[in-house]
Amino acid sequence: METRELYKQKYQAQMNEWTSKLDVMKAQADQLTVQAKLDVKRHVDAVQAKFDAAKAKLKDIAEASDDKWDGVVREVDRTWRDLKAAADGAFEAMKNHKQD
Repeated sequence: METRELYKQKYQAQMNEWTSKLDVMKAQADQLTVQAKLDVKRHVDAVQAKFDAAKAKLKDIAEASDDKWDGVVREVDRTWRDLKAAADGAFEAMKNHKQD
């Protein structure tokens, strides 16, 4: 199988996983107090924005020309790291509010 297709499958699987994680995150946020929801909302919104950006990168993988491939891979990998960092921040914020 072509490398490009393997990358696309890899990130599509990650999109499916992150869709579930984002749903869990939103459900957990709904269970917080009103003030905690306000505090956590910016984190959840940041994760959603990073998720949307990562989703758009799947299109870049499919459309990348051979001479742009390495740059696209680096950009996609960076986007996924950003998504994970935003999600970690959101989960940490929710965890802190659950302990209150």
